[in-house]
Amino acid sequence: MGRMSLRYEPELADQAEFLIDNAPRWWSEIETELAGDVDDTVFITFVDHSGRVAEASGMPHWAAGVAHPPSGRIIIARHAPDGSPTNLEELLRHEMAHVILHRATGGRTLPRWFHEGVAEAFNGTLSFGRSQTLASAVFGPGVPDLEHLEEDFHGTDGPEAAVAYAAARDLVEFLRGYDGGGMKLRQVLTELESGRKFDVAFIRAYGRGLEELVATWRQGLPARFVWYPLAASGGLPFILVAPLVAIAWIRRRRKVRRGYERLEREELLAAMPMTTVSAAEVGAY
Repeated sequence: MGRMSLRYEPELADQAEFLIDNAPRWWSEIETELAGDVDDTVFITFVDHSGRVAEASGMPHWAAGVAHPPSGRIIIARHAPDGSPTNLEELLRHEMAHVILHRATGGRTLPRWFHEGVAEAFNGTLSFGRSQTLASAVFGPGVPDLEHLEEDFHGTDGPEAAVAYAAARDLVEFLRGYDGGGMKLRQVLTELESGRKFDVAFIRAYGRGLEELVATWRQGLPARFVWYPLAASGGLPFILVAPLVAIAWIRRRRKVRRGYERLEREELLAAMPMTTVSAAEVGAY
């Protein structure tokens, strides 16, 4: 598939066909929104059960997918550890995002929360489970600070890891939608690639330090999940709240996409000779 290759176990031919039809498009979507353009060389191995992923990669037994960003190698499984089918689109997009982020930043060593947050935020799906997990932390033991959030990724698949993934995803979504188009987050990656330190990259891109940005994000969490106490008490079934969560997610996605479309138009106009651009032509783009 161009510079992307897929190896799969023979009995997975039908699902492999699905990946062949869609994987290049998924890569392009993440690449365009996150980094603009990076090396497209990727090697995907598709196996039946997640146990094979752990066996081949040394990752925990609960991992259904793994990426080695420096080499562009990805392994994904059709079945999770409990035998249930995995969401192949979500799984592959997650691992692709790891590779793209690595290449977009020139292979810089990044905090685990940032890597996982980006991979979760760009997996193309809405997770009600993540929303519930984060909401329960907001109105329960609290959302860990960045230091403890980082530590929670290096453990088991217990509740701490679940909260860490949910919080990292939501924080990156906040950073992504901060300017309505995701350009500031994209600038962070450019700053990192140019050699800036992690904290400095955020100051240059957002005009605010990461600590201040995180504080703003945390302050807004209770209001965003104000529905949770009622739902958790049984007064309001989560199924009634789910459409509101979905609408908010879709609006944020559209807002980010419009921002990138505006950026592309500006880049196109900047590349055109000024003498050839008329008002009518500007309106056409």
